Amino acid sequence: MNNIPDLMTMLCGAKVKDKETWEKYRREEILMLLREYAFGIRDIERPEGLKFELKNERVEYGMRVKELEGGFGSYAFPFRLYLPEKSESKVPVIIYVAHENMERSFEFDENGNMRSEKTESDLPLKYITDRGYGVAFMPTHGITPDWHFKTNFTQGVFSIVKPAGGRKDNSWATLSAWAWGVSRVVDYLETDEDVDEKRIAVTGHSRSGKAALWAGVEDTRILLTIPNNTGCMGAALLRGKRGEHLKEINISDWFCGNCHKYNDNEDIYPIDMHMLLAAAAPRYLYITGSEEDEWADPDAEFRAARLASAAYELYGVKGLCAPESGAVTGEVYNEGRIAFHVKPGDHSMTMYDWENVIDYFDGIEIE
Repeated sequence: MNNIPDLMTMLCGAKVKDKETWEKYRREEILMLLREYAFGIRDIERPEGLKFELKNERVEYGMRVKELEGGFGSYAFPFRLYLPEKSESKVPVIIYVAHENMERSFEFDENGNMRSEKTESDLPLKYITDRGYGVAFMPTHGITPDWHFKTNFTQGVFSIVKPAGGRKDNSWATLSAWAWGVSRVVDYLETDEDVDEKRIAVTGHSRSGKAALWAGVEDTRILLTIPNNTGCMGAALLRGKRGEHLKEINISDWFCGNCHKYNDNEDIYPIDMHMLLAAAAPRYLYITGSEEDEWADPDAEFRAARLASAAYELYGVKGLCAPESGAVTGEVYNEGRIAFHVKPGDHSMTMYDWENVIDYFDGIEIE
């Protein structure tokens, strides 16, 4: 695909040859392009007067559970923190972005793990906390409702943060709002004495994974980002992919108005998703896909990860370590700072994903 934007060519035409140029110029260009043409430009980051309140704390299924609320002004959003019942040291935390379909379909089993029969997905909270990790469960509806509600950006955080002069084609949209919420959860985690604030990860499945990916790229406090089955406008290259493309995904309000303009012109879209992945360098990515999920297209995710590895090499570290021929289903490629696997099955996040992600997180050493 000759029209894939070259990762190491700046807008002026100059080539990136070292990490200093990457950090000072090219990464900033990429973030600007992603904001302008994909996620939108936010009207606020950390707001003045941001506060967090512990609403309830209890032990449930052998886990400590903190019911929390963050907010500013008249706006507030809930989230929960699940921790090991007992821990001798601060614990790393994985932020789980839960879109409304996932949240509504999850049910606890008798062991304290969440299971969704509807989506064939797992959130094994007890398993994760038994491995020595915490989980910050962030429901997206508290940040802003999903696109089915057609709210025209008037609910959630958009109810209190309004752009001067009205919304524009590059105004932030739903997924950027969810990613904004992730960063506010990070703000809280930095204050919690039970949490190792240097070992924070973020993950989500499908559209939640797209938001998690954008959060993990933008917020450099996040050490590990785990986009699961994210596909179009997530971890997959747009150019040459199977399944979903811009014209299908843009029936939603997930992306800004400028993104919608390219529904039938992807070949001239100023970005592609290897640029999004590369902007996380040199921090850690674990991209997970499913063999039968042609709509998301794990092959396109693999190609994007390979291209993004060039940014990691500028730092003298490995990106994706995998054969050029592609990923083998059931094989885990975790030797570099971009880990990757494709599991059997369709669109889901299962114990296979979680077990391998936790194993990888265990092996990350803070420099």
